[in-house]
Amino acid sequence: MLQQIALDVLATLHGGSAYALLFLLVASAGLGAPWAQDILLLAAAGLGLRPGGLDPLAIAATAWIAILAGDALSVWFGHHYGARWLRRPWAARFVPPARLPGLEDGMRRHAAPMSFVTRFLPGQRGTLFFIFGSLRMPWQPFLAADALAALIQVGVAQVGTRSFGWNWQAFTGPVDSADNVLTLALVVVLVVWWMRARWVGRGA
Repeated sequence: MLQQIALDVLATLHGGSAYALLFLLVASAGLGAPWAQDILLLAAAGLGLRPGGLDPLAIAATAWIAILAGDALSVWFGHHYGARWLRRPWAARFVPPARLPGLEDGMRRHAAPMSFVTRFLPGQRGTLFFIFGSLRMPWQPFLAADALAALIQVGVAQVGTRSFGWNWQAFTGPVDSADNVLTLALVVVLVVWWMRARWVGRGA
C-alpha cells in the first residue's frame, strides 16, 4: 500500500521535486522503509519514457547516489551503534567475545565481495549492511564494491525499461517473493548462529 502511494506521488511530480523524492525513496528503502528499492528503480526508469518526462541520465545519477547514501548510512549505524552493542554483556550470548576478533578479521578480508553480492539481495540489504558495519567492515572496499554493484543495478533497470519494455508492475510479485525467501533464510541463519554461539559458550 505505502509503495503504491509513493509511486503514485512520484509519477505526478516533475523537475527538482521529482528527483528529490526519488532520492529520499531510494535511500530510505536501503534503510528498511516499506517499499522495494528494485521496484523504485524500474518505476523511476519508466518516468524517463514519458513525453517531457525526467532525464534518464539524471534519474540514473540520482538513484545511484541515493543507493550509496542509504547503504552507507546502514554501515555507519552499524559502526557507531552495532559495534558497541556487540561488546555489551548481554550480547555475549549471541556473539561470544572470544569469537568477535575473528569475525571482524573475516569482515575485513571479505568486505568487497560481500558488499557486492549484498547489493543484489532484495529486501535484506539494510539489515546485512548494518551487521557488516557492526563487525567493523572497512569503508574503502565497501564503497568501491557497493558503487560498482549499484551502477550495474541502475544500468540494468534503465536498459531493461527502455530496450525490453520492463515495468515495475511485472516485477512486484517476484521481488516480494524473493524478499520473503531471503527474510526466512536470514532468520534461519541468525537462529543457527545464536544456537551455535550458546553451545560453544556452554562448552567453554
